[in-house]
Amino acid sequence: MSTVPDEKGHQSEPVTVSKTEDPLALARARRLAALKAAEGLWKDRTDIAKDGVQVQEQLRDEWR
Repeated sequence: MSTVPDEKGHQSEPVTVSKTEDPLALARARRLAALKAAEGLWKDRTDIAKDGVQVQEQLRDEWR
């Protein structure tokens, strides 16, 4: 059983996984937990664009 920290670092409700569940469903649950943990990660930043596509293009430009 694992927990996902919220934006203030507090542990939220545990992510329970049954041994009889479908492996794809388990993978989806893990991805969902990771996405929820990262949600709002950059929300208070003012040095980057709010548009995700624009940020992605800026990141790609760094590698060109």
